[in-house]
Amino acid sequence: MEDRLARLEAVQAILLEIGRKSGSCTDISEFLQSVHAALGRIMYAANFFVALSDHEGPANHVRFVYFVDEVDAAPARDELFELADGESPTAAVIASGRPMAMTAAEHVSKRLDNAAFGIGTIAEHWMGCPLLDQEHQALGAMVIQSYDRQHTFSGEDQALFALIADFVSAALRGLQSVDRLERAVQDRTALLAHEVAERRRAEDEIRHANDALEEQNAALENALTSLKDAQGELVRQEKLASLGRLVAGVAHEINTPLGICVTATSHLVEELKLTRADMAAGILDEDGLNQFFDIVHQSLRIMTTNTQRAAALVRSFKQVAVDQSSDDIRSFNLRKYLDEVLLSLQPKLKGKPVTIDIDCDDNINMASFPGAVSQVLTNMVVNSLVHGFDEGQPGRIKITGKVDGDFVNFDYSDDGVGMDTSTLGQLFDPFYTTKRGTGGSGLGAHILFNLVTGALGGTVKVASAPGMGLHYKLRFPKVKRK
Repeated sequence: MEDRLARLEAVQAILLEIGRKSGSCTDISEFLQSVHAALGRIMYAANFFVALSDHEGPANHVRFVYFVDEVDAAPARDELFELADGESPTAAVIASGRPMAMTAAEHVSKRLDNAAFGIGTIAEHWMGCPLLDQEHQALGAMVIQSYDRQHTFSGEDQALFALIADFVSAALRGLQSVDRLERAVQDRTALLAHEVAERRRAEDEIRHANDALEEQNAALENALTSLKDAQGELVRQEKLASLGRLVAGVAHEINTPLGICVTATSHLVEELKLTRADMAAGILDEDGLNQFFDIVHQSLRIMTTNTQRAAALVRSFKQVAVDQSSDDIRSFNLRKYLDEVLLSLQPKLKGKPVTIDIDCDDNINMASFPGAVSQVLTNMVVNSLVHGFDEGQPGRIKITGKVDGDFVNFDYSDDGVGMDTSTLGQLFDPFYTTKRGTGGSGLGAHILFNLVTGALGGTVKVASAPGMGLHYKLRFPKVKRK
């Protein structure tokens, strides 16, 4: 019983580790390497690989994005493999969308019927689970195998492997979703930059073509209108990308405590079954009953803690997501709303040595656009994490909110690397970024400025210097008049 409890605690620790790694990691191979290392702590995992379907390539083709094997050489990560249904156990798992286990004898039997069945060396015991997307369609498969008869996988091993595969599926959906959104924003940014260059070239030609000045002025007017429309569309897409990243992070954060509850429930059911069997056989003594009560107490405590955590995440995410997609004025308490927004940003902060301190009056009740406040704070925090602090660098963010008559003075500062005078002068320019090519769109500060001066009807001041961090001073009315 103690061994089962220890293994349950190890599984819970692994699931939490997978959750933290998926929230802070952007590289799929790095994430799967950490999953492999964690898996090895609860079962034999010397041979492990993950195959993912290529949505942009031909159907039924996969790439082996992670492959570690004691016998067979790893295939090239960029090489596509066609998995025909009925020709390999991996193909069977992906086609059926269900877990499967196979012994060496079963593999040999299938190969007698079909000489082409299976790729690579036959394993003594093979186990695979599908990786599913939101519509329960197979993204690929996660496989573990053993060439040693001393290492086979029990029914409990197979159940734990399937549970971990579910968590890996959720994490991969989040990583792939964020990757697609960021690629779309980057592609639109590159296209718009090209359009800007073309328009500037057109302006130069207009200045040198005096004979056609009136006609070319009209053309320039149309070009500027198109540019503003394109810029507005790109800003809208950046807001959607930001909300999408929030959705991916919070969805995974919810899956983690719920998965822990499922594991604890399953363990509790099994312990109840064993205790009833001992009672029926007349071998249940006082020590055994007390051990059972201890397991019940610990399992209920785990489930209570994690359900409360999931409920808090859902509440904060629901309010923040609704506000960011709404243009309505409503009444809200600023301090409580800041707490809700920061709770929804926990997936971004997880794994980073950055602390956030809030010094905001508890009695600041506003009637304004909470979605604008949420977007402004989100952009500030994300910009600090991306631009202000290097990877692994400890940091501190301070947020202050004070009442000044009918206005709110809202200050935000970080102690990051700061910026020089030249960079600071272009901070609010659209498409200006020092992280071009690494995920920066150059729209975060631009959107922040427009929301404060537009929707919130306030003002923005900013100060910075190299090594001195970045400091925002915002001022906006408590009650926004339409």
